[in-house]
Amino acid sequence: MAETGLVAHYAAAMAAGLEAGGVVPAIAWMARIEEHPAWPVLSRLPVTMIATISLSRFRVQDLLGLAEGQVFESTSSDTEDVPLKVGDVQLGWTEFEVVEQKIALRLTRLA
Repeated sequence: MAETGLVAHYAAAMAAGLEAGGVVPAIAWMARIEEHPAWPVLSRLPVTMIATISLSRFRVQDLLGLAEGQVFESTSSDTEDVPLKVGDVQLGWTEFEVVEQKIALRLTRLA
């Protein structure tokens, strides 16, 4: 359904619900994303998740002098959860772990 068709469908549903004096009926295809006809394709789209650690004491001078082996101290304590985002949407909070010599994130809370 094109966006204009979606808007028209929603407006019709709103009008029908308001005219009947009842609750606006749910739009069936919006009930569960897994039921959308494009779900098999949508579910395979890659998503970039970002975990952010603040380095507030990091300066331009530090950036210009980067060298292998340097360690930068975070302003976060080791017990503080790290925000996990997709774009501008925060999904939850995580903590860092090491799994088979790789850095991993454990989800601790959902947003």
